Amino acid sequence: MRRNHYPTAHAWLWLLALLLAGMAATTPARGDTLHLDGQVRMLYAGGHLERLDDASGKLGAADVAQASGWTTLPDSLSAGFTPAAVWLRLPVQVDRIPQGGWMLRLSNALLDDVRVYMGQDGYWTLLGRSGEDLPRQDWPVDYRSPVISFEPPAPGNYVILVRLQSKNALATRLEIWQRLAYDNQSRREGLMFGLYFGFYLLLICAHGAFWLVTRASMSGLFLAYIGNCVFNEVLSLGLVQQLTGLPVGWSDRLLGVGIAISLPVALRVAFRQLNLAALYPRAVRWLDRIFWAIALVCSALVVSGHYAWGVQPIQTLALLVIVGFSTLTAYLLKRGWQPARFFALAFGVFYISVLIAFLRNLGVLPVNTFTEYVSTLGTMLHMLLLSLYIVGRHERQRRMRERQQANLAADLARQHSQRLEKEVALRTIEMQNEIERRVELEGELRTSLDKERQVFAEQRDFVAMVSHEFRTPLAIITTSAQQLGRNLAAPAEKTLARCGNIRDAAVRLLALVDEYLTHDRMREPRADLRVARCDVPAMLADLERDFAPGRIQNEYGAGDHVLDCDASMLHIALRNLLANADRHCAEGGRVTVSVCARDDRLHIEVANPGQRIPADDQERLFQKYYRGQNALRHPGAGLGLYLVKAIAERLGGTVVLAGAGGDEPVCFRLSLPHHAAG
Repeated sequence: MRRNHYPTAHAWLWLLALLLAGMAATTPARGDTLHLDGQVRMLYAGGHLERLDDASGKLGAADVAQASGWTTLPDSLSAGFTPAAVWLRLPVQVDRIPQGGWMLRLSNALLDDVRVYMGQDGYWTLLGRSGEDLPRQDWPVDYRSPVISFEPPAPGNYVILVRLQSKNALATRLEIWQRLAYDNQSRREGLMFGLYFGFYLLLICAHGAFWLVTRASMSGLFLAYIGNCVFNEVLSLGLVQQLTGLPVGWSDRLLGVGIAISLPVALRVAFRQLNLAALYPRAVRWLDRIFWAIALVCSALVVSGHYAWGVQPIQTLALLVIVGFSTLTAYLLKRGWQPARFFALAFGVFYISVLIAFLRNLGVLPVNTFTEYVSTLGTMLHMLLLSLYIVGRHERQRRMRERQQANLAADLARQHSQRLEKEVALRTIEMQNEIERRVELEGELRTSLDKERQVFAEQRDFVAMVSHEFRTPLAIITTSAQQLGRNLAAPAEKTLARCGNIRDAAVRLLALVDEYLTHDRMREPRADLRVARCDVPAMLADLERDFAPGRIQNEYGAGDHVLDCDASMLHIALRNLLANADRHCAEGGRVTVSVCARDDRLHIEVANPGQRIPADDQERLFQKYYRGQNALRHPGAGLGLYLVKAIAERLGGTVVLAGAGGDEPVCFRLSLPHHAAG
């Protein structure tokens, strides 16, 4: 039984080969000059054309005539979708001028801008302008596609330049008609279009009546399918634009949306005809949704003005669908799947016509009479076969329903069982979802609990540290005050020393309070900066008083030493850097502060001689509550350098360890912009 399907596949291969041979046979041989002797009614410019792409779209006729880079076209223009302006050059020799001259007709009705120039002896004349960018009433000839009159003043050699630009595919044939022959051809073409669309109108009316009587879903789908095809066809041919004057802003969008929607509609028709839902139900559902999503996205691109972005993916995807369905049909034929037989016949003709049309639009196949009429006739045959199939299928289904009425009870019972299974499945899914929701909620509660424990531990460590750090200066103040009170007649040196201890302890206590308050303020990410003009040398001079005379040495380089920033934050950062350097500087040593402006920033370096900081400590110096090995013998909360880094980042700057000590000084570099963001 399966052997009978192989001749069908071979027949389609032979048919495709014959079509390609026919397209090749219609391609004329190239000639340099097209002769116009006034005898031939119509001359086809294919084989005589040269092409030049103008990416900027700003070149004029004289410019492109002198430009290099012209390429010979073996046939008509088939440029696909391109944003560039495409120029065509056609040399003609006029031997005799017929009455009324000639008409230059371009086959593509969707060209946005068409300009035709005539040149002789280096002089160029604009013969006319057409295209959808112009209102239809301004076209030189009332026709569905651009037509320009060509009436040379005398016999001789001329060059015709045609400038084309379009959002649509630039697949265009250029024909030269005698005026009288063109008028007769226009009337014949109108009659042919009447017959062509009369055929489709007859199908639409017949299936509309059939659907109203039967309410067959496949018939309704076929109505949408054929209606969409006819809609796209009349817009592609420019008939609607010619009759109604529909502007390009509407016609391009309507055509692009129609092309985008045609893909999922045709896909659904193919699914239904092959009855793939019986074989691959899940794949059919997902593919239907995916293709509708793609169609909606491409329609949105077309409506938003990106015509090529929306249409090219649809046409490319349609070619892939053709290949996929052709492969699937061959596989199903081999398996003996009954619906695949008719599909191979009806859709095989259609796929060949669509393949030829799309390859012509994408610039792969030539644009000639053969490729145009093959795609049109193939589509008509496909629609007729599909129409007959739908009517016959409905009749077969009606008879099948009559036979199935005897088994209605069993079917109802089976359907009831299926409904119960679905309900059980739905309840199972609901229970699973509820379990998953509760597990997720439990995970969130655990996460919240872990965060709460972490915050509690941090608060506990903070309170312990505050109590420890505050106790030492308070004990010094208490002890020194008691000693002063008990011995008021003590020598002045002891009294001054005890007062100095109280002052030092108070300063240390004040620094700790500032650090903790600044730490709380820095924890508010949206706290506003109190930006003011800060004189850095004056601020350093003020901070210098908190240390022993001569302990701090300030050095100022070139540039502006004034910042626009939060003065209180900068004061705390500088004081912490100086206090850190003072704690780790040996007695008798000096803390050096260097200030210079460079690269639109102010750089403040605080350096002191000291022991080398271990490599492990260097990476953690700016962490909160961290105290390195060199700092264990000095009092502190581990917040100083952390606050310096937090303040630097809040002011839009940085702080780095520029020197690690040992052979070189320990140096911290604070870099701030001259203007901090508020």
